[in-house]
Amino acid sequence: MEATSKKSSHLCHENGDWMSHLPENLWDVPLHNLSLPGSHDAMTYCLDKNSDVSVNESKLLQVTDKCMPCIVHPIIMKWSITQELSVSEQLDAGIRYLDFRIAHKPNDSSVNLYFVHMVYTTAVVEDILWEILKWLQAHPQEVVILACRNFDGLTKELHNHLISCIKNIFHSKLCPKDVSADIISFRMIQ
Repeated sequence: MEATSKKSSHLCHENGDWMSHLPENLWDVPLHNLSLPGSHDAMTYCLDKNSDVSVNESKLLQVTDKCMPCIVHPIIMKWSITQELSVSEQLDAGIRYLDFRIAHKPNDSSVNLYFVHMVYTTAVVEDILWEILKWLQAHPQEVVILACRNFDGLTKELHNHLISCIKNIFHSKLCPKDVSADIISFRMIQ
């Protein structure tokens, strides 16, 4: 098992700069015409074992988890975890499309946003965005697409906070909003 783990770890670092090695004729192809490796529920590697079930899950699941947590919660955790690698490790492995499901925990008075897939993560969205920026700075010719969705529990103010975080963290690395998504190519955003 340990040899497999070491091999997987080694393979993860071999694909960190694959986009910079694309043939130049692909640099002008719109990104939506390229097949980019993606990560479904990218943040499930750090689900909080002590987290309540998301308020957007069925009431039956929430109640069952509260009544029989020793039985139900481990099952929920097994269903929920779709990734084992951290975000940086996923990017090093060649992933360029990250599926982020963002949520605000109920009864949380802070502006901290988390990720969710049945249960909430331990990771805070803003910290992960900074981690991605750091990775992009180390890999300046790579492109990462962040697919943010769900937005469970986000008020208008929290949604604006998320947008502000994204703009403040990535500012010049964001795709220009005056360019149609149909024509955005690798060359245009380098």
